[in-house]
Amino acid sequence: MGKATVLTAATGVVGVAAILLGWVLPLLGEGDGNGPPTSRPTPAQSVSPRDDSVFEGDVTYPDGSVVKQGAAFDKVWRIRNAGTVPWQDRYLTRMNDTPCKAPERVGIGPVLPGETVDIKVRVRAADSPGRCKIFWKMTDDDGTPLLAGKKPIFLDVTVG
Repeated sequence: MGKATVLTAATGVVGVAAILLGWVLPLLGEGDGNGPPTSRPTPAQSVSPRDDSVFEGDVTYPDGSVVKQGAAFDKVWRIRNAGTVPWQDRYLTRMNDTPCKAPERVGIGPVLPGETVDIKVRVRAADSPGRCKIFWKMTDDDGTPLLAGKKPIFLDVTVG
């Protein structure tokens, strides 16, 4: 074998070894070479509580229902706790005034994550014909709005 052939073969072996070392060393960790390899710290996975709801539907008096003037009726919505936070001391709080009469707020729950709840509010229709649309948002015991990114739920009836 000639010198050129031996030199070419040795260069090839060194090149392959360098490639393998470049691939294997990161897998062994960041040791200093004098002790066992150390692993890289991995950040701890933290699970932060998530508060969320899903509107499941109108149980009674769907949007556009017609009610008699002055009639009392129970509006019921169904919502689901879609978060990881149990609902306790929560309310639906009325956000606007209309000719229809309804309480300022109604209680919700307690409701565990994954559970659904039917929320009932007693409403008295206006004494004159027209549209009655009342918006409600979830609040805590102090009246602080919760679930800021959620649209309000509402009652939307026609008094006739």
